[in-house]
Amino acid sequence: MPELYRSLAVPASAQIKIEGSRFIADAMPAADESSAKELLESVRKRYFDATHHCFAYVIGGEQWTVRYSDDGEPSGTAGVKIHSAVEAQGLADVLLVVTRYYGGTKLGVGGLGRAYFDAAVQVLTAARFITKAVVQELRITFPYDLTNPVMNIITHQQLTIGSTEYTDSSTVITLHLLPSATEGVERQLTDATRGGSALERGGRRTVVWR
Repeated sequence: MPELYRSLAVPASAQIKIEGSRFIADAMPAADESSAKELLESVRKRYFDATHHCFAYVIGGEQWTVRYSDDGEPSGTAGVKIHSAVEAQGLADVLLVVTRYYGGTKLGVGGLGRAYFDAAVQVLTAARFITKAVVQELRITFPYDLTNPVMNIITHQQLTIGSTEYTDSSTVITLHLLPSATEGVERQLTDATRGGSALERGGRRTVVWR
């Protein structure tokens, strides 16, 4: 799974009208599957009188989850089309719902698929994006006289500091690193401090990246 991926900064909405049918697209950030389901339910309640609520969501992190639904439309005409629009943007931690109010004219399988895809593309065109990352936490503890070599590595490598703590005799910095870079940074810190620092890996988490 990718260490870096794009997501939505804020919710976005758009709508298109085709042959009398109205397609309302809502794209929302969703940090996990539970949030995606809650947001989907809120859209269903908002447009309670709509004909269909078709959707796709992609949840990133260490274990990716992908779900989509045609919600009663002909198979393959809605959910997979919405997911294709999300996938084309390289997005995760996102829910995209396209709500349809039927206008009385059948669009056919091809026309219906294009309508759902176009509605999804429309809302993503108007959206603002951020970059998110799955990071490894690395805790480094070092005496005050090793502050300069440690900070030189952090500055030179443009590392992200999650937190800094101070004790009577040492500094404790928690770094947020891309997992693929962790071993290299550990070697550099060990060499720069000549073994005078203590390194401890923590867990992994998803954060907004720089």
